[in-house]
Amino acid sequence: MTDKRYDGGEVLGIMFMIFQAIMPITSLGPNVKAFTEAKIGGRLAFNVIDHVPDVRYGEGAPIRTPVKGQIEFTNVEFRYPTRPDLQILKSLTCSFEAGKTTAIVGPSGSGKSTII
Repeated sequence: MTDKRYDGGEVLGIMFMIFQAIMPITSLGPNVKAFTEAKIGGRLAFNVIDHVPDVRYGEGAPIRTPVKGQIEFTNVEFRYPTRPDLQILKSLTCSFEAGKTTAIVGPSGSGKSTII
């Protein structure tokens, strides 16, 4: 081996190259974390997708009969027990027929969830 001495420029160049080599390695941490979280999320999603329900329909299952009739509200009034001063439903009269889709729309706090 030769006894070579490095000048200031060469030392700085070597240090710069070392830093350039280390920078990509330090940026791996967050990416490894993201891949690990994605792998866990994928596993949870596939657990739900692959889940076999305990209740099975098919052979031996009871025959389901179609629903007949309707749900009818006539002059329904409602107040939450915690807010008796605020009336949510006032004289609500409506009919929900079997086999038909009904949309309940309105602003927040108008009683949509209460009707359900």
